[in-house]
Amino acid sequence: MTRTIFAKIFLWFWLAIAAVTLSMLLITVLIGAQPLGRRWMAQTLDLYAQSAVNFYTHGGEPLLRRYLEDMETSSSIQATLLDPEGKDILQRGLPPRTERVLASARRTGESRFHTGMVWAGAAIVHTPQGDYILVARVFPMRGLWNRDNLQAILLRWAIALLCAGLFCWLIARHLTAPIYALQTAARKIADGDLRVRATPGIPSRNDELADLARDFDRMADRIESLVGKQQELLGDISHELRSPLARLSVCLELARRGDTESLEKMQADLDRLDTLIEQVLTLTRLQLQEGRKITETVNLRTLVQGVAEDADFEGRNAEKSVVITQADDCWVKGDAGLLRSGIENVVRNALRYTHPQTAVEISLVHRNGPSAVILTVQDHGPGVPEEALPRLFEPFYRVEESRDRGSGGSGLGLSIAQKVVAVHGGKIRASNRKNGGLIMEITLPM
Repeated sequence: MTRTIFAKIFLWFWLAIAAVTLSMLLITVLIGAQPLGRRWMAQTLDLYAQSAVNFYTHGGEPLLRRYLEDMETSSSIQATLLDPEGKDILQRGLPPRTERVLASARRTGESRFHTGMVWAGAAIVHTPQGDYILVARVFPMRGLWNRDNLQAILLRWAIALLCAGLFCWLIARHLTAPIYALQTAARKIADGDLRVRATPGIPSRNDELADLARDFDRMADRIESLVGKQQELLGDISHELRSPLARLSVCLELARRGDTESLEKMQADLDRLDTLIEQVLTLTRLQLQEGRKITETVNLRTLVQGVAEDADFEGRNAEKSVVITQADDCWVKGDAGLLRSGIENVVRNALRYTHPQTAVEISLVHRNGPSAVILTVQDHGPGVPEEALPRLFEPFYRVEESRDRGSGGSGLGLSIAQKVVAVHGGKIRASNRKNGGLIMEITLPM
């Protein structure tokens, strides 16, 4: 049983070409050869008739008999010659199925020919003694079946099939090469090699199969990215969980000994673990949503005002405030919950590091040009070393000076914000203020 697509394409193309070739041959023999047969008979039988009359007038019946017998043997033409009185000179009798063409020639006085399943002709030769008529029946296929002609036909047929087979092999290989490359790449990816790609294994081409290979490579890139981020995230989570779990173990032992203060520390660590798990789940969902189209319309001004009010209330105990310096009425396509989470993480991060008796300043501006929304959050904190700015959005990254849990969070807030902005087709960047502090600038398309 043929199971491979290469064999199926090869055999079907080959059989189709062979069938078309055989059909064309039969059509040519049965139908297409008739006009050619008429022209051949019109030219050839007239010559045969003229020759037969010459042989008869110069050599008599014996020479005519020999000539007609040679015609039948060498050219597969069965013929008889009628004299001007219409008598069969050699008493051979009319060839079968020639009566109609003979009657037509006598009626019109001109040579007549017929081609079909049987080729027949009546060629008239005008002489001073009267009109001679050569009545003939032609067997065009009889000569094909002799040994020499049959061998030639079989040889040509074999060469045609060989050429068709080579042509079909090339077509099948051209069509299936990308499929085999995709199959090989898919197997390697299934075996754990996420770096393999299908496009390098495909020759330069520009068709649907090449598009499929490129789509496959994009899928492989996405899988490799997600798996890499997942492994990195798992490593960071395991590292982050060690400290609170170790403290919980110590606090548990102290609680067993009657130390009630350890219970409060256990509760604090449990709260941190709960926050960490929630942020990890949020970050994972955002990674899976990259590339998803969002069609909900959100009023960003209302959302920013709500975040600012909540953060300002939380910062009062630390003598910190959150103020909005400018807020244009801006509408964007997005998920309101995700946008609020991202902006809230940026504002809370600024509130955490701004100095007491200072304010976190928020501005929301609609910029024409490329139509975009720019959200800026500024604090009055210590700022960040320039070399650390590009890494602020990495999961679990904290600047060296703020690694202490008392000042730093879990290290996921800005990473979540960056993912939220990316999902909405925007960009976020961080820079230091000249007079101290950090500026977070979020750009979103209108």
